[in-house]
Amino acid sequence: MMIHPKARPLISKLSLPTPIQKYFSNLNWEIDLSNNTNPHVGGFSEYPDVKQNDLKTLYLNRIFSINPPSFFSNKGQEALFAENILFTAGSMEGLDLILRTFAEPNKDIICVTSPSFSAYTHWALIHNLAVKKIPLLGDNLNQIDKEEIIQLNPKITFLCDPNNPTGTKLTDETIQKLCSSLDGLVIVDEAYIEFSDQPSSIFYLNKYKNLIILRTFSKAWALAGVRCGAIIADKSIINALRYVQLPFSFSSSSQEKVEERLLNPEETFASWQIIKKNRKEMLVELSNLRDVAKVFMSDTNFIMLVLKDFQKTIRLLNENKIHVLDCSASFPNSMRVSLGTKEQNERFLEVLRKS
Repeated sequence: MMIHPKARPLISKLSLPTPIQKYFSNLNWEIDLSNNTNPHVGGFSEYPDVKQNDLKTLYLNRIFSINPPSFFSNKGQEALFAENILFTAGSMEGLDLILRTFAEPNKDIICVTSPSFSAYTHWALIHNLAVKKIPLLGDNLNQIDKEEIIQLNPKITFLCDPNNPTGTKLTDETIQKLCSSLDGLVIVDEAYIEFSDQPSSIFYLNKYKNLIILRTFSKAWALAGVRCGAIIADKSIINALRYVQLPFSFSSSSQEKVEERLLNPEETFASWQIIKKNRKEMLVELSNLRDVAKVFMSDTNFIMLVLKDFQKTIRLLNENKIHVLDCSASFPNSMRVSLGTKEQNERFLEVLRKS
């Protein structure tokens, strides 16, 4: 099994975890008496499907059905296959797997943008990795100093795109420039891409072998309780990650729920349009409120805003039992609000109108 040359040297000395070795061998069996499980009780007595090839193919078909065909043809994208995907126990496991597989503790540098998803820094520090934060720039916090990252040449660069908590999206040119200029891996976390009308970086996977896409079923697909994420990358990257991932972490019941959602996506697709409509209305409403100093344009299902009287507004929201995310530690006087139901959104706006 060929693994990516950027993997830690230790990985090449490992064998696949023993419980999954047989699934990647040439063995062919009708009866499996090697697992020591109880065959007499119920439908979950066998271990989950390790390869999930049919489910991965279904997911890829859904991904490319979402984007207009012109995006696909214009990028010159070659086909992606099941071997380009690794399902994980949420995208959190995905980012942790990437760090454990490719970043050498007490040696390598990880680059993140700021403000951005705090989990990148959290897990990097757990693995004794140096973290360099590059500030987001521009009025809408959707630009970065590419040259600063290129000069740093980190082992791994995390780009949340669209970004959490700002909701904004980087340009294709920015992501391509980093992929073509860096020796290390470029991770584009697309947890919220389904809410954006801009194309995904998935179309560049075959052009840049150091590019990794992170996806999740927790947000747009409304399956947070199922715990399923996806790493989409070159086959050699996926192979390397298999040596580190805990066997059978994607449970049988989770696989069933994901398949059910992918086979019947109409309600989910319709919900994305509702969220986009509500987002447009919310942006207009927030922009007209006297206590709101700035509203960031969003490509996600949330909006970040800057408040004129931060403490007063947060106190009012708490008194009305409405919880939002306080982002003031990473950007002064800011908070992030998720788009809820129409009724929830109106209750939130009513409180802000009083502030």
